[in-house]
Amino acid sequence: MIDVGADGAAGAEGRTATPHGSLLQGSLRLLLVAFIVITLLLEPPHNDRGACVGLTAAYVVVVGCWSVWAHRPRMTDSRSRTVNRVTLGMLAVDIAVVAVLSVLTGYFSQEDWTSDVLRNGLFLVPLIAAAQLSPYVSTVVAAPTVLAFVAASWITQSANEEPWASILLSTAILTGLAGGSVALSRIQLTKVQLIGQLAQQRTQLLHELLAVEKHERQEVAERVHDGALQYVLVARQDMEDVRGGDVASMSRVESALVEASRLLRDVARELHPEVLERLGLKAALVHLAAGLNERPDLDVEVDVEDWPDSGRSDVDYVLFGAAREMLTNAVKHARARTIWITLRNSAKTAVLTIADDGVGISEDAITKSQDDGHIGLSSIRTRVLASGGVFDVEAGQPGTRITIRIPLR
Repeated sequence: MIDVGADGAAGAEGRTATPHGSLLQGSLRLLLVAFIVITLLLEPPHNDRGACVGLTAAYVVVVGCWSVWAHRPRMTDSRSRTVNRVTLGMLAVDIAVVAVLSVLTGYFSQEDWTSDVLRNGLFLVPLIAAAQLSPYVSTVVAAPTVLAFVAASWITQSANEEPWASILLSTAILTGLAGGSVALSRIQLTKVQLIGQLAQQRTQLLHELLAVEKHERQEVAERVHDGALQYVLVARQDMEDVRGGDVASMSRVESALVEASRLLRDVARELHPEVLERLGLKAALVHLAAGLNERPDLDVEVDVEDWPDSGRSDVDYVLFGAAREMLTNAVKHARARTIWITLRNSAKTAVLTIADDGVGISEDAITKSQDDGHIGLSSIRTRVLASGGVFDVEAGQPGTRITIRIPLR
């Protein structure tokens, strides 16, 4: 959608119609043209027949020109003011043509019902305006449409001998329709804007996920290169001494290969946790906490009783990865002494809470850490949001409480 700098109250509400909106406008306008032509053919006026035909022909030409203009390539922001003005001008032509034809066919004749029928064409104008998806356009058009209907009815009332009660009732219906078109255009515009925002957020989230994946691939490559690969290279050098008959080099080769195997196993375990795959998320969190509880200065308490033992979901890896990352941060950076892990299934929503008594961290600290190139928590938050979840950080006194909520499918 394109903002229109229309005069006065238009402001940010002025919008160009979507392609579907232009198509709907064109269809309704063609319906109005057909309505006028069929009415004049079935019941031609007794007076001013030439004027009616000429005005209708001119209106058909104008509608054709508008159709060509409306289906041109989309306009840029600098020309969006023209879009609104042309739209309002065309709606003014719709109102004027129907009102003038109604007066021409009804003012000088007491036998024609053509005027009464043509006047009903004004009921299509608010619908045409609503297709623009602009509350500003619908509001500007509403009052002139009702006034044109009242004026045409008043001018032809004596000739047609139509009671004022009927005119007032039709006017009330048209007023309600015009008001409804304003509300409808506002609702539809809100939906279009919301869809645009969601699409923008989805694109941003996709870029963040790609950045996270790139960073993690780079991190894995660095860990393999700086860890296991270095021990393999050392073992390769020691093999030269083994070939030269140095028996002591055998133990160095064995030690290097054992350490390389351990490092590679750690990387493989992080990429694809075996416990999570075999026993599920509940057991994997208990196993993760048990490993940390081996530290003498750390106490990890786990509450996962509300989670089914054999439960499986499509967010298990996201939740486990989040727990592992947050526990690592609590130990390394927060210098926590006690950590509480809670996993619950609440109304088909997985709720994972990690709380600690460390130094604490805030949203600003997370943002600063991301700017410095440390995207651990940021990557977790991105994955949670991509799963349709919510990532909350609460700074305690002391400590930090991080809550993740992800809907379960």
